[in-house]
Amino acid sequence: MINPHDGAEGWLPNEPPPSNFDQTAYQKRINDIVGTRDGRPIIRLAWAPEEFRWWPIRVGEEEVRGYTFPIFHAFTTADGELVAAPRWVLMERVESAHYAPTPQFWEAKRYKIDDGSLWDLSGPIPAEKYIELRCHSYHDGLCCTCIGTTCKCGIEYAHCWGRYAEPDNQLLEWVRKVNYEVNHDADVKPDGDVRYFEAKDSQRSLASLIIDSQQRRAEDRRIYNDYMLGHWERKPHSVILPS
Repeated sequence: MINPHDGAEGWLPNEPPPSNFDQTAYQKRINDIVGTRDGRPIIRLAWAPEEFRWWPIRVGEEEVRGYTFPIFHAFTTADGELVAAPRWVLMERVESAHYAPTPQFWEAKRYKIDDGSLWDLSGPIPAEKYIELRCHSYHDGLCCTCIGTTCKCGIEYAHCWGRYAEPDNQLLEWVRKVNYEVNHDADVKPDGDVRYFEAKDSQRSLASLIIDSQQRRAEDRRIYNDYMLGHWERKPHSVILPS
């Protein structure tokens, strides 16, 4: 996105977080629900302008910029500065077994040739990795046509960012719900090697959906055939073939 919208014109690059909110205390409440791993949060509360991903570059043609591309990029100024939405966000920890079970696995996905150039898409293996989980805001029907905590009028992070909202009990309830669902999903294996990952329960569910759909189509055809047969018997037709 090049141009700001939804009232974002006043946002500045690298806006600092509000000083009147206790991020550490709120993080502890999240940790009490989800837990930690190696002393690090599994779900982490963050200030969006402080979260960056690797800036892809053409190898040998551009200087390395490192982790300077805002994950929650809202728009780019006329001077080329990237502005992130000044919103609280939740980041989800990803274990190394998922993103880099071996150095070779990471390197194989790191580079790509496009337009005659070799691109470094993800940089060297990070010591730890967090990915975006949720942007916390609310919509009042004026910022866009939506009302509530979820925007449904476009693709996420490419439309309305809503109004600023301080992390509250409602967000904690959402964290609690997601945590419950994850803990009761047999396919969730944080330390599972991605090279050998099989979502057996999800595969069984998908197979069941396909079978149910096929059965419904077969039943629909049977009902239609019975209807047409009954219609024929009730109202016989004379067919005259052309001579």
